[in-house]
Amino acid sequence: MSLMDAISSIYKKSKQSGLKPSIVRSLNPEIKIVSAYISGTEEEAFLFANLATMNLFGEHVDMLDIFRFFDITPFEITPYLKSLNKLVERGVLTKRRQRRRSSEEAMRKYYYSVHADILEALLNSEPFPTRNHGTMADQIEVLGKLYDLTHECVQDSLDPDEMYSEIDELLKNNRHFPLISSLRDMEIRETDRAIYIYVVWKSMNGSILVDIDDPINSFFKLPSMKIKYLQDIYNGDNCLIKQNLVEYNQGRFFNDIELSVTDKTRELLESYGITLLKPKSKSNTIKPETITSKQLFYEKEENEQINKVLSMMEPSMYNDLMTRLESKGLPQNLNILLFGAPGTGKTETVLQLAKLSGREIIKVDISQSKSMWFGESEKLVKKIFKDYESISSNSKLAPILLFNEADAILATRKNNTSSSVAQTENAIQNILLEELENFEGIFIATTNLAENLDKAFDRRFLFKVRFNKPSVASRAAIWRTKIPALKKAEATKLGERFELTGGQIDNVVRKAEIEFVLNGKKITVEKIIEFCLQESVLQSKTTRIGFGQTS
Repeated sequence: MSLMDAISSIYKKSKQSGLKPSIVRSLNPEIKIVSAYISGTEEEAFLFANLATMNLFGEHVDMLDIFRFFDITPFEITPYLKSLNKLVERGVLTKRRQRRRSSEEAMRKYYYSVHADILEALLNSEPFPTRNHGTMADQIEVLGKLYDLTHECVQDSLDPDEMYSEIDELLKNNRHFPLISSLRDMEIRETDRAIYIYVVWKSMNGSILVDIDDPINSFFKLPSMKIKYLQDIYNGDNCLIKQNLVEYNQGRFFNDIELSVTDKTRELLESYGITLLKPKSKSNTIKPETITSKQLFYEKEENEQINKVLSMMEPSMYNDLMTRLESKGLPQNLNILLFGAPGTGKTETVLQLAKLSGREIIKVDISQSKSMWFGESEKLVKKIFKDYESISSNSKLAPILLFNEADAILATRKNNTSSSVAQTENAIQNILLEELENFEGIFIATTNLAENLDKAFDRRFLFKVRFNKPSVASRAAIWRTKIPALKKAEATKLGERFELTGGQIDNVVRKAEIEFVLNGKKITVEKIIEFCLQESVLQSKTTRIGFGQTS
């Protein structure tokens, strides 16, 4: 008799048999064949043959299915439960929690399945898989299976205790892989090991930050245990954090925690041949040491306000200010709006503030934040502030978050809400307003069109600094600084004749440098006047705009 014939015979004769001893005795030849195949007891072989056939019919078998198949009462299956559990322990069967919320009765809570590789071997008339089902082909497969167990628990199809047990069994069966052995030998609790596996696998699949709210909600049976675990993370008492295996980013809500792997974990995985996707380089981050010092010229009121802002950015002053604001229950931020005509030095001012205060700048290109795909832009804005929080928490000094040329995102909201573009821009503004309400740090926005500023943003900015076009004296000083060869009288005449901004004067100077490189001739006042005339034709006639400092 072939194996398949034996299994078919057992299944047909067992159906509706009531598990009578006479039926089992009559199947003795078939059961011996199956027993030899699975290297198990005759009782295990009997159960295996029936469950495997039911699985091949496409069924997940729970206890109710077993009762109906054999036509028995729950009491009549109890003598077989030891053999059923033995098949689970050996890895021949998997035992999973029913996802139906109504299936909470002890005997209906789970369903059983023969492992797929064993069923495949049966269908292909192949020998019983020589390796234990828990033994994987390589360490990546092991990690994937470990993650699957955590995911099943998150999906409520696997009890936490069963998940921990299966993780331990899988680690034990695959300890011949150095990485798995290292993971098994870590001196961490089973919950931490499951969280670590979850975060590592997500990181291997490209996630930089991993939300752990779902696993924490699933891995603990009691709310008090969950709260205690969260407290340990917040307080730095969690062993994963203590051992520098993961780091976390704290959100604004108690359970809003995202974990990321540390360099230590990256190095550990790389030592075993696994390379994680590294966080993208902060191409939008400007280090203070890379900024070239420049002398800027301000009118009296501008100079007073810029000096005040610079004083507040001085580290000790900033820390004292934030502490005082916190004690008063006030927002702990410096939100600053720099506005004025193009070329008046708004962006350069931010650079010099960063240089002088030793702070990084996280520069945001607003045009890249306004995705045409509705819904994506809002996510980008939230991510900008989330990234700022992450960078700030790992920096000695709070960086500057710069929204450069933020006209579009700060402008008055559109009334035509039927337009998808208008809906997107309004949604972005709503999120930005919400983020600024809770923002902690230094936020600076620059704009050329402050008269179009949406009124809702007015109170979000503590300081509003207007950049006027430079006066004659300022223009003359800029000319002397940019082209030292100019005589004082020549610089004054240029300042009087041409009402150019600092940015426009820079353009003239650049043209003069190009002229020298091309022709090898020193620049003359006549040539400078020619370039100024060209620049004057191109300059925009921007209306004077602005606000003063709010109290």
